[in-house]
Amino acid sequence: MSNTDMRTSVLIRNGLVEINGDKTKQKVSRRILGTVLSNLVYYGYVPSKEAVERLSELSKADLEAWWRPVETVLKEITGASRKIDKFVVYKNFPKEVLDMSSAQYWFSQIFMYLGVPNEFFTEDEEDRECMLDKLELKVLHLADSNSLRKICEGLLRNPARWTKDQFKDTLYLVIDEGIPCDIPSISFKENMAKLVAQLIEKNVEVGLRSATDVLRLAIGMSDGDVSMVKPSKFRTFSRAERKFFLGMLEKTTSLEEDLARRKNVWKKFMRALRPNDYGKRFANVCKAYDALYNNKVKTFNSKVEELCLQKDKKVLNLLQHRGGEYVRRLHQMVDLFGEDAIKKFSKVLPSLTVMQLLKISKYVDQINNRVYRTFAPKGNWTKLQVVDNERGLSEDLQVALLGKINREIAKRVREKYATINLHESAKMVKIQTNDSDLSPYGRGTEFPIPENIKFIRTASYWQCDRGYNTWFDNGWNFFDENWKSIGVCCWTDERFGHGKMTGAIFSGDPTNSKEMKGRACQMIDLYLDELERMGVRYAVWNILCYSNIPFNQAEDVFAAMQWGEEPQKGKLFEPSRCQLSFPVTGESKTKYIAYLDVLERKVVYMDVNLYGNVSSANTNGPTLEEKMPAFQEYLDTIPSVHDLFKGVRKSKKGLPVAYDDSELELDGVEAYVFKPVNEENKFEQVDLTKLLS
Repeated sequence: MSNTDMRTSVLIRNGLVEINGDKTKQKVSRRILGTVLSNLVYYGYVPSKEAVERLSELSKADLEAWWRPVETVLKEITGASRKIDKFVVYKNFPKEVLDMSSAQYWFSQIFMYLGVPNEFFTEDEEDRECMLDKLELKVLHLADSNSLRKICEGLLRNPARWTKDQFKDTLYLVIDEGIPCDIPSISFKENMAKLVAQLIEKNVEVGLRSATDVLRLAIGMSDGDVSMVKPSKFRTFSRAERKFFLGMLEKTTSLEEDLARRKNVWKKFMRALRPNDYGKRFANVCKAYDALYNNKVKTFNSKVEELCLQKDKKVLNLLQHRGGEYVRRLHQMVDLFGEDAIKKFSKVLPSLTVMQLLKISKYVDQINNRVYRTFAPKGNWTKLQVVDNERGLSEDLQVALLGKINREIAKRVREKYATINLHESAKMVKIQTNDSDLSPYGRGTEFPIPENIKFIRTASYWQCDRGYNTWFDNGWNFFDENWKSIGVCCWTDERFGHGKMTGAIFSGDPTNSKEMKGRACQMIDLYLDELERMGVRYAVWNILCYSNIPFNQAEDVFAAMQWGEEPQKGKLFEPSRCQLSFPVTGESKTKYIAYLDVLERKVVYMDVNLYGNVSSANTNGPTLEEKMPAFQEYLDTIPSVHDLFKGVRKSKKGLPVAYDDSELELDGVEAYVFKPVNEENKFEQVDLTKLLS
């Protein structure tokens, strides 16, 4: 992307648009302006009233110059640039497949697998009737001169791991836009390490305060895992790089303690740095290095464990100086020391971030209600373990803890907003956590399905040119209200149901070796009323790497979810129908993107790499039967936007906080709106990271 496109992309993905150009007497004609606005609607967007007024003041040349990068970005965001409907087997889907018998479908499919051209078995593409669906459009508000700076500051304060797009945006804003960046103040240290590694390559001077931050930086520069979940190898550093790292380590505090926390990885790093080559210059590093190798350092955790075994209350004083560690061990401390642990923890609260407070509040609030506990070893959801929940808190201790934590959260929020006009709909928006890969909102965020919507269409598109057929399979697993598997729709099971009682239909299995660039697409339509009549309560959307090629080893893998009223009307892929669309990346071979609650008519965002047999979704029903009830409980423990604001006094005149602004009248005020849909409104979006960090 050019810098202009990148700038436009950053703004649009934050619900903003920049409109430059001088006011002119030769204003653009209504016809041309109407064409541009119609094109925006095609991609599912509409400018705010203020933005339309600004566009109407431009000349034809300025409007055309504005539209070019906007269209480029919208095509990329929605997936329209990929023309995914051109790579579906049956172009007259869904009717063309619904009209086939199962025998006819598989007869054709087998011959296509054998290399016979698809055209021998498919109908010529027919003109489709125009789509007349009533759709909710995303509003683009007018950016100002400070918008990019505010976006950058929000990204730097983000208390969760950046998604791929967020990292790309941060690099652009800091390097290309030159927005100042205080490196040590970056909230999430993995983000800091990734950013610093890139800045050093660009010869930008940086400084780090903690030894662990320096370690993360070295791992990042060695293309390793800066979260330190996976073992990392250090590349051979030049003499100048070794001095650079040693110089930063020499200035850090608590060096020996940091080394003791991760002995093995520090030993590898120190071997790569060879500090004794510069013994006098980096005396503190050499001293810590010697203590590390001679096991002279006693780790903080070992001290804590020793005191816990002795049931010695001194451990509370020790933990008081490590707020994050106290949070992780809070339940254990309450079990051991009861009210004394809560009293000591109350002194830790001011040192914790609001995000930490929200997480522990949700844990304490939910622990007695949970049937299951979930463990993802070292953050690896593929190895998710589910056990019965045998932990709990007495009611008096639970109430005491929640009272102290929630009062601290409310106190912090009140420092910025005295009153809140809080809508219940804010419960549907979850705050971004460290595990989000695809989108900048949290797992468990809900997307309510409007009453007029009759079908959902999901697509998996890929480009993977290996000279042979490869597949990234689009699939849906269906369950009853008790999460018992009752069916599937995927490449091995082309339909769920029969005749008029067909709940889902598959678009045909493409053979991408016949396509010049190895492009292909699978679509599945779900029919909501039929699914409900067939006893389906839940349905889980997944993409599986059948060919055992991880997502990040393909040239491109893209997922999209649309919904609408008439499945046979409009193009197979209509950007304005898109609710979710994003590239699918990462080292995994499974991606469970969302689940559908048919009864409550909502889609719930998951974004998790649960274990799955990649050969077909039809083999994964039993696994999901076990994992999904526990995962659903886990989603309930993720803080929502409502949780952040609920402790502040309510007032109709307070800060508006809502899922969307369809029923709000906003005129130049601050507000938090997850999904802006009212083009009449004018407001400044609240940056949650200011409150969470």
